[in-house]
Amino acid sequence: MRHPIRWRSWIALLAATLAAALAAATLSAAPAQAAPLPTPFQWSSTGALVAPQQTAPGRTLVSIKDPSVVKVDGKYYVYATTADTNGGWSLTSFGGFTDWSQAGQAQQYHLSQTPIGGGYRAAPQVFYFEPDNQWYLLYQTGLPSFSTLTHPGQPQSASAPRNFMNNHGIADAGSSYILDYWVACDDVNCYLYFNNDKQKFYRAQTTVAEFPNGFGDVELFMEAPNQSLFEATNVYKVGDSGQYLLIVEGIGSNGVRYFRSWTSNRLDANFSEWTPLADTQSNPFAGTANVSFPGGSWTNDISHGEMVRVDGNQTMEINPCSMQYLYQGRNPNIGGEYSQLPYRLGLLTNTNPTPDCGSSGGGGDSGQLRGTGSNRCLDVPNQSTTNGTQLQIYDCWSGANQQWTVANGEISVYSGGSKKCLDASGGGTANGTAAIIWSCHGGANQRWNVNSNGTISNAASGLCLDVAAAATANGSKVQLWSCHGGTNQRWTLT
Repeated sequence: MRHPIRWRSWIALLAATLAAALAAATLSAAPAQAAPLPTPFQWSSTGALVAPQQTAPGRTLVSIKDPSVVKVDGKYYVYATTADTNGGWSLTSFGGFTDWSQAGQAQQYHLSQTPIGGGYRAAPQVFYFEPDNQWYLLYQTGLPSFSTLTHPGQPQSASAPRNFMNNHGIADAGSSYILDYWVACDDVNCYLYFNNDKQKFYRAQTTVAEFPNGFGDVELFMEAPNQSLFEATNVYKVGDSGQYLLIVEGIGSNGVRYFRSWTSNRLDANFSEWTPLADTQSNPFAGTANVSFPGGSWTNDISHGEMVRVDGNQTMEINPCSMQYLYQGRNPNIGGEYSQLPYRLGLLTNTNPTPDCGSSGGGGDSGQLRGTGSNRCLDVPNQSTTNGTQLQIYDCWSGANQQWTVANGEISVYSGGSKKCLDASGGGTANGTAAIIWSCHGGANQRWNVNSNGTISNAASGLCLDVAAAATANGSKVQLWSCHGGTNQRWTLT
């Protein structure tokens, strides 16, 4: 049930008072610093996962871009912009898949068929506003517009557009474009970020109690003399680290797009109070300088997208130990007018989480599995993604083929369409069964127990992950064997 504004305001005031009292009582305590962000960042990218489906009534589509993604009950839902051959922009939605390899086959539903209607609609952001128990879809129509949703998997439920504000409230906001609206909230306030095509970025705010109404106090948040700050502002809460992350798309040399980043311990901080983290083209948050393409490079641009968030709510919280970023890229050999560029969607996965990762909830522990006896890492030979590839130990390095995620009894490597699970070959239960990678299916031969003595045992057989013959050389094979606790069966996640 929706609380009346007065009741909600009282709740917000009480919450703020209690928070202030608690802060005063624990003033001497150190702020939470669990799982800080890595620097420099390193990412591995899928190929182009999603192309536009030619199902939009009366339109021929050339691109899909500007994705927003939420994960609900283990399923991903994406809202995105489409562009057509006439230069028209509109919104689409797809989802209900559990693995990114399925994203391209998910049916796209075009929101022109809903009360949102046709015409210029672009750059969506979908989130769950917990105080009202309501899903919101934010998008640009010139002004910042929104619709409500029953559930992100039900785009047909979208309501008719409403505006957060009737004008931008500032004399110099006017230009040919006002775009890329983004909402992020703390316990007391919600902030609306946007920019124009003159490298000026703005911020408006309202209280959590008044949302979605009351946006005012528009201020110039940041500006740049050139396109090193261009568009696509994202702001995230970084787990329980006490930090916020700000990323902004820039255009660098040769027109290549990449992301810069800053951090702050306050969401209401002015831009001068945000600390640069990775903010150059040579050391970006994400760009060609720090993204690898195991399946072959398909884009020079790492452009407008969104992080996969912890629970999709208004705080925009991410898990710094399991970062993924859904983005738009394109074939660099095809040029032309911007609306006709063939943007597609790809997925980045961070491959160098900090050593203390795992203390921030939401996505399991990630890192290298280092053998105690050999001091070498569990490795997929030649960065293979082929089902049935037997694992080995090899000198530790930062490659995606040595980055393992331990979550909910599953141990996986890679991500998106390349994601594979640690698997007992053929469901074997005998000593010497090969430890392999295989497409994740949740079977008992892919379920593992990480034990207090450092051993990793298979749920189906009870056998332990074992380096054959206690070998320590590069290329030594990994298998399953009766557990004995030797150093060739003990592993450390680092």
